[in-house]
Amino acid sequence: MKTTVYILLVLAFAIDCSAQTLADVARRERARQKQLHSVVVVANGVTTTTAASTSSTTAAAAPPPVVSPGVKDNQGHDEKYWRTQFQKARDDVKAAEDKVQLLDLKVKELNTQLLRQSDIYNREYRLGPEIADTQKQLDEARASVDKAKQKLSDLEDDLRRAGGPPGWSR
Repeated sequence: MKTTVYILLVLAFAIDCSAQTLADVARRERARQKQLHSVVVVANGVTTTTAASTSSTTAAAAPPPVVSPGVKDNQGHDEKYWRTQFQKARDDVKAAEDKVQLLDLKVKELNTQLLRQSDIYNREYRLGPEIADTQKQLDEARASVDKAKQKLSDLEDDLRRAGGPPGWSR
């Protein structure tokens, strides 16, 4: 009795599932992929969408993007100027922080070597001055990080005083 019920349920399920074939699923997936990989080109104020596998184009009536020409701050600088200044300042901060990390690792390495060395000559006469020199370089690098961060902060103040939008600093 139970086996016949199970067989009937399996047959009903198989009939219900056979409504969608593998070919139907493949066709739908190809159409979906075609839509995803289409290219949008804006030329002369007309947006055209070109599918990757076909050469047909469809034109859609879309207005061209509005670009405000020549927006400048009180000092006569535009967005491009401020973005490059901020990028340079951020690059300087990043370089200084990287140098601090490198020197910090070098100091730790030298201290580890100092603890591992058993002979007095290498400990006192070679590693001692090298550690002192590297520590001095590390202190200078930390000062340059502070200076670079201050320069970035001053640049933000300059942008604010010049009347430029805060978005130009990003």
